[in-house]
Amino acid sequence: MKKKIIAMLLTGAMVLSVTACGGNADSEKDNKANVETTTKQEKPEAEVTYQSILDDYTKKIADATPGLVEEYNNEAAPIAGDLNALAELSNSKVEKLAEISNQGVSEMATLMQKNGDEYSVYEEWSLKLTDVYAQYAKQITDAYTSSATGMSTEDLMNSLDSLGQ
Repeated sequence: MKKKIIAMLLTGAMVLSVTACGGNADSEKDNKANVETTTKQEKPEAEVTYQSILDDYTKKIADATPGLVEEYNNEAAPIAGDLNALAELSNSKVEKLAEISNQGVSEMATLMQKNGDEYSVYEEWSLKLTDVYAQYAKQITDAYTSSATGMSTEDLMNSLDSLGQ
């Protein structure tokens, strides 16, 4: 029984983290505006490559993650007995990393169009950035899993019951 509950929690965490990757049209518009602003501010002599974009956004994701984990842990304390609230909180933190990743992927798409590269080149590099995002997002979902597994059995069962309704 205990293994089933843990398996359900992990499955829930994965579903929520995948959902965070979706984003919406407004976020995409904001991402495009941010990419244009970033591109205009760069020095003309600096060559933008897929590798430089990957490096820049890997650093941005790596820099943002510890703060997001800390935010999650601080904000999770008052809602520790509510699995749904913990999942929503985790999802909101993972979404912030997804926004950074999406900005980098958008810059890569712009570079592909500028260079006239094949889609497969863009896809290879964008998947590398997506892998970086997933690696760091796992730190947030691990914090969620840790806080969720610390729940009492009664709180856990109540939260699971509310998921079924």
